[in-house]
Amino acid sequence: MAQILSNEQVLLLNNLMYMENRPPLQDLLSTDAQTIGDYVSCIPIHELKSQTDYGSFITGRDWKNIIQAVKQDIRLMNIQIVTVNESILIDNTGGGKSAVFADPSNHEVIIAFRGTASHEWKDNLIGGGSTNTSDGVSTECQMDALLWYQSLKLNYFAAITVTGHSKGRNKAKYITVLDPSVDRCLSFDGQGFSDEFMYYYKEKIMQNQNKILNINIDSDYVNLLLNDIGTTYYYKGYNYGAGGFLENHCPNTFFHFHSDGSFEMNQSVRDKRMVILDEFLNNYLRSLSPEQKTDTLSMMGDLIQSGFHNASDDDLADILLKDHNPELTADLAAYLFVYGKEKPKFTDTVINILDEMHLQNISLWINIIITVTNNDFIRNTIAGLYHIFPSQIDGFIKAKLEENKINISDRHLDRLIGTLRIATKKIDHVVISDRGKDIAFPSVRQITSAVM
Repeated sequence: MAQILSNEQVLLLNNLMYMENRPPLQDLLSTDAQTIGDYVSCIPIHELKSQTDYGSFITGRDWKNIIQAVKQDIRLMNIQIVTVNESILIDNTGGGKSAVFADPSNHEVIIAFRGTASHEWKDNLIGGGSTNTSDGVSTECQMDALLWYQSLKLNYFAAITVTGHSKGRNKAKYITVLDPSVDRCLSFDGQGFSDEFMYYYKEKIMQNQNKILNINIDSDYVNLLLNDIGTTYYYKGYNYGAGGFLENHCPNTFFHFHSDGSFEMNQSVRDKRMVILDEFLNNYLRSLSPEQKTDTLSMMGDLIQSGFHNASDDDLADILLKDHNPELTADLAAYLFVYGKEKPKFTDTVINILDEMHLQNISLWINIIITVTNNDFIRNTIAGLYHIFPSQIDGFIKAKLEENKINISDRHLDRLIGTLRIATKKIDHVVISDRGKDIAFPSVRQITSAVM
């Protein structure tokens, strides 16, 4: 019997999960093909335009390389497409795409999950704290993926592999932790799990984490979110185009394609900037109460999702300054200021990364917050003497907004000033502790070996 599929072969299947109905391409959901060979052979690759983005920053040239690599792999061409699923949650949002592939050469089944669907970004962030699901630590999308997996009839397969990229990776790892039927999990560049999840499922994690292999791009900005589980390797990224830094999170970035259709994946070390950002996020989230963390992550989810959809300055201001969010924004502003003082490289790192991700609208807000709180006179005046110097303070902040080309209504300006007043009063109470490392548990095998 043949060996299980290689990491590279499974990654190519993950790439095919991203194909959309953009002629001449065809989404897996729309195909009647019975095998991967039938599927890719029906795509007239000569019609692909090399520089055109066909979704997820994968260009026509990229798709030609991916399809050519698949066609040169006889085993992949014979992989059977058992079913493709598009899950819609109760509120008709999120869900995402998943598929079941079968390898007839060794009776292996591969369950693959695509990355974040249009409304799943907020679910990504909500997973960083307590949730309103039955166990209090899972998200709706995670539980939906597990229920679908458990509905499949997989008993007659010799080996079960679950895999995914981005949010799909998180779903694959979630299933691996909670369902012992999984034999291995290959996860590519996705977020981890909350502290609450880690401790709630500690025993299951210890029993199953040895099945998980994390394969990450060295400068990916999603795999740093929350606590990771499993063994991790980093790889150099290739094929950057118009998406620039954002393409560190593309599923094809792992591949260095050659003119003859072959490709290679080269190991690397993690980008130091990602380490800095990872440690900050862990430190900040652990400085909050469970309620604050849940609300903050929800606000961040709204902010990032809106940022990726080119929200206006007023829309972003509304997220930061509506309802009880000013208190959360003030907490974050105070922490950003103190953390940046203690770790000088941090502020520039965050702003540069957001700019490279084309989230300049969010980085400008951070820049405004840092600039205002970094001015001793303005900070102290906002905190205690605003009623004496209101015009000076208003003028300073308006000038900074104009300088950064941020346009917000007078209503939001008043709320921003009020939020900054709260932030300046919180600064003296911020304590930075060194709790930036991911939570990690020994596996059951490690414990058994130590005992023996």
